Amino acid sequence: MSIFQGFPDLPGPHETAFCKINEVYCCGNVRSGNVSDFTNSMNNHPKINVTRDLHHHRLTDENISMYINVEDKFLRKVSSVWYNQGFLEALSVAADPCINRESKLLAIAATYALKVANAFSTFRYFLQPHLKDIGPKIVSKYSRTRNWGGSPVKCMAWHPHTTKIAIATADDGVRVYSADVSFVSTLKCKSQGHVSSLSWRPYSASEIAVGCEQGVIVWTVDPNSMFTKPSSSNAVVLKRSGHSPVTDVDWSPDGDLLISCCGADTSMLVWDVSMESAVPLRRVAGGGIVFARWALSSSKIFAATSSIIFRVWDTRTWTPERWCARGCRVVAACWGPNDVVLFAAKGEPMVYSLRNTGLLNGARDSKAQPVLDVTKVELPSGDCVGGPILDMCWDPSGRYLAMLFEESHLIAVFCTTQMLMQLTVTPCCFISGVDSEVPSTIAFQRNFTEGACLTTAWSSGRVQHFPILYTDTY
Repeated sequence: MSIFQGFPDLPGPHETAFCKINEVYCCGNVRSGNVSDFTNSMNNHPKINVTRDLHHHRLTDENISMYINVEDKFLRKVSSVWYNQGFLEALSVAADPCINRESKLLAIAATYALKVANAFSTFRYFLQPHLKDIGPKIVSKYSRTRNWGGSPVKCMAWHPHTTKIAIATADDGVRVYSADVSFVSTLKCKSQGHVSSLSWRPYSASEIAVGCEQGVIVWTVDPNSMFTKPSSSNAVVLKRSGHSPVTDVDWSPDGDLLISCCGADTSMLVWDVSMESAVPLRRVAGGGIVFARWALSSSKIFAATSSIIFRVWDTRTWTPERWCARGCRVVAACWGPNDVVLFAAKGEPMVYSLRNTGLLNGARDSKAQPVLDVTKVELPSGDCVGGPILDMCWDPSGRYLAMLFEESHLIAVFCTTQMLMQLTVTPCCFISGVDSEVPSTIAFQRNFTEGACLTTAWSSGRVQHFPILYTDTY
């Protein structure tokens, strides 16, 4: 029997679900309904619609053709391409007879040099296939955001202690929405392109790390400041050769260390931000590090690579345990209480768990335990749910697990219970969009005390807060 058979029915036509209170699935009219009709717990939460808030977009490659081309001298053109796009692109320009009409000898030399460079690159990619993709292609390939390149919301992150959320938008700006203030701060600088990830520093109201193409940008913004666009002097750029683009950043729960990952780098960097220095955690096998997650206790780090290999690092000794996923790379992972980590492999509808006792102690006969089968099914409404997992997140209390699927527009939320080292997963509810919306990315609010609050960024740019409450007054 499918796990989805125990879920409540989806809302009817022209209806959507706004919250769940004491096992009651609260639904209302799509146009006139609101979560405030059922609960006051969301009254102070920021109202976010990125499509309306977004006014300025970064120029894309397609916009460049709008400008009139000016004929430069050949050497100036080659030097400009070298500076902006690299040595190989400059060789390609020099070898092109349509561009290089001034020196045939230089064109022939550039042609042979380009052949040698391509042969070397082919051999290098054979040994290190994770280096084939470059720049934003790497971020797009490994991002857990659906349609990262075209989504209004690229990623988002809740502050661990206050009702404050940061959202990276299509123009690579990071907008900070807070329950305490009415204005929205926008963090943006020249170095901040192709934003992939966000992470607030614990025990700090003002510091946030932004993973992007050039490296990691750590912004320090005074929460009491009235400036909506802080200057770049408030940002520190952390970068290292060969460690770009950054595909993931994550602060330790203690707030003292920051880790960054790059899909083209086999090293995971552990940053001391105050010193602007990093220590690489390097292992040869597995390819680039795609993403990493700190355990809630700070004692372990889950690091996924671009291959089937993933590692669990012990932060006391900084030694890893190597594991292999079945079939394909790990696409999503999240830590819960008692150092239990759930993870899923790309293309597989199964959630596995590793726990602290007996499974993370280096024993050779240890195996990850399957805990949830989410094989794709068709619901009575005709909607499909389940299948390969795109992303999942666990709320800080360890009571709810939310899941995105590659082939479904529904979000599935499960109840999770740990008793006697046994994890039990039971149905909770579905969350669906309005009209043709599909979910882009999800995140649980980390300081919500009345239950759990799942925030969803939809493909339309709408950001929805969905509370799951237990109260005696309802």
